[in-house]
Amino acid sequence: MMNSRSASAAAAKVAAKAAGRLLGAHDTKERALPSGPLLAPYASGRRWTFSHFNVVIADLPEPHRHLTCMAMVGRTGVEVFDNDDVIAGTPRTTATLSIGTAATGPGWFERYNTLADCDLREDGSHIQFGHDLIIDGTFPNYRIIVDRPGLRLDLDVRCTGQVTWFAHSPLYDHVGYPARYEGTLTYGGESQTIAGVLSLEHARMLSLTALRNRNIPRALKFPWNFFTYHVVQLDPDTTLMLASTEAFGQPVMTGAWLKELDGKSRRWVNGEVTFEVLDYRPEVQTAPDGSTTRLPLHFRWRIRNELGAVHTEIIGRTDTDVVYGVGTGWIGGYTYTGHHDGQPIDGTAYIEYVRSR
Repeated sequence: MMNSRSASAAAAKVAAKAAGRLLGAHDTKERALPSGPLLAPYASGRRWTFSHFNVVIADLPEPHRHLTCMAMVGRTGVEVFDNDDVIAGTPRTTATLSIGTAATGPGWFERYNTLADCDLREDGSHIQFGHDLIIDGTFPNYRIIVDRPGLRLDLDVRCTGQVTWFAHSPLYDHVGYPARYEGTLTYGGESQTIAGVLSLEHARMLSLTALRNRNIPRALKFPWNFFTYHVVQLDPDTTLMLASTEAFGQPVMTGAWLKELDGKSRRWVNGEVTFEVLDYRPEVQTAPDGSTTRLPLHFRWRIRNELGAVHTEIIGRTDTDVVYGVGTGWIGGYTYTGHHDGQPIDGTAYIEYVRSR
């Protein structure tokens, strides 16, 4: 006979699977570009009331290694992504931005009032947060400027015709656009020319703030309680993106998306992909509101083929300072070793990690 604890766990597993289907997290179809404006901010939307912008470079030259550049507009109504202590005006007029590299260290987290501090064009042609981040242009060509004290990136970006659909549903869309970039990175007064591949990402979500523009009580927030996302540049033309999520304390989706800029792509979802934390950093990470998170020190990703054999393994070690702001979590970098398609791999990569308190 099933006891109450077992029954609760079984119910949570069913709920987590239903949540994955509801949010489109299990979608394995290759899809065309979204219809309508591709980087719309939805700052005054009636349906979509949250949007997210992300510019990820996983292999900047030393000492930078990776670019963290994450912006969020509005509030999601989701546990791991809502920091109710960081409000500028109202939840719907609040935007946050996290910027940094491995060289800049922690601390570049800012909030903005979208009405007073930002220029967010409805068609997505100009996205600006204070003087700190500008994304200007229309698909496939953009200019991206990051400008913080001591650090400036000025990049010309051309997206490929590919698109990565991380999730697709009537409630939540999350897409990424692989892109080639070239430009300059200025740090400490010294400039260098850089070029490579980045991921320009955009998400939109429904939220209860469309009905009531106030902080959503914790009891009403969607219990999405864990999320990690990694970007690994396997070679100059091949990007591997990995994600794992939980809701109701149970797995929702673990997936991998491989993009080759010659047009090839592969994706794996759930049983084919596993993520395992091997041990944690000895120190805890303290957020601006005083809450703490244990971040992984060593972890492992595995991707299996249809016969169950491991064809990709990444063993990572986090070894940079982290920046607050992926919702209530942290962004940083790591060093990895492993193998992919029978070949050894190693390098540095990008990580987002958030677990609800």
